[in-house]
Amino acid sequence: MKIINSYILKESRGPIVLSVSIFTFIFLLDIIVIMMESIIVKGISVFDVARILSFYVPPILTQTLPLGLFVGIMITFSKFTRSSEAIAMNSIGMDIRAILKPILYLGFASMFFILFLQESIIPRSYIKLQYLSSKIAYENPVFQLKERTFMNNLENYSLYIDKVGRDKHAKGILIFENDKKSTFPVVLVGHEAYWRDSSIVLEKANFISFDEKGVRKLTGSFEDKRVELQAYFSDLKIKVKETEMMSIATLLQEMKGKTKEEKLIYKVEIHRKLALPFSSVMLSMLGVFLSIGHQRSGKKAGILVGILTIFFYISLLNIGIVLANVGKIPILLGVWLPNLLLAALTYRLYLVKKRKGI
Repeated sequence: MKIINSYILKESRGPIVLSVSIFTFIFLLDIIVIMMESIIVKGISVFDVARILSFYVPPILTQTLPLGLFVGIMITFSKFTRSSEAIAMNSIGMDIRAILKPILYLGFASMFFILFLQESIIPRSYIKLQYLSSKIAYENPVFQLKERTFMNNLENYSLYIDKVGRDKHAKGILIFENDKKSTFPVVLVGHEAYWRDSSIVLEKANFISFDEKGVRKLTGSFEDKRVELQAYFSDLKIKVKETEMMSIATLLQEMKGKTKEEKLIYKVEIHRKLALPFSSVMLSMLGVFLSIGHQRSGKKAGILVGILTIFFYISLLNIGIVLANVGKIPILLGVWLPNLLLAALTYRLYLVKKRKGI
């Protein structure tokens, strides 16, 4: 039996890895589409894009591992049925429980790995993602400076730039520098400027200052005039929910001192982090039941049920989380109902297979 268990695990490895990879790539495509403006228009490097996407992989894996496990197992056991290997297993005395043994190893391994990702890897990835997005934003002015738009949310300046280039240079710069000693700001005008250490440096800039009556008081020029823009910065936009990147321990800590309504979103996320890994076990067994023992006539039905199962599970879970977050339904109902239905379907199919002898 150990040899057969090892064989099942070996044959399952390829389809599972392939399925998880495909699902993960599909999820990453959504991130890539959102970043397309930054990639094409704003000139973010391919290397930085790859680094950003790498930090998205751990949270995405928590969702794609159960799905990939399910599809990979279905592919494996459909192959066993097609090649009559499932019949051979049954003929040497392996019942459905014996066949499930190596699959349960995979299911529980996936469950504990997802918990490890959630509690250890994902919080660290989020910190690194925040740091990297900040670094890119500070190093590339294109992410911060808007062409032909007055930017008034600087601490001491109002800024207008006619043209921003990818080469860290700008043209047609107009800056109003607030002067606490005067009602009217100092006006700085520069034909060209460049970016350095989160500041914009005007080359050969002219300045005009005014007295209390708004009459021109002083004019002059600078060889270089540096304007600090750090207060204006906002990080590169990243698509992520902060609570999803927290560990359960951190979520519990964040709940302290908050109102009942404020705690709701944290409670929902804690239950989601417990429910999602559990689905790996149910989906791994369900993958066996929907694919083993089917002849050609029933194989398409098994695949269809599998697709519908994934669709309804994801839809029901997402709807339940949304409703639970706004207090429309209890948390246990919103987050755990999909798993309970999954468990009920799995147990029902187990009884059917057991009654039929496989």
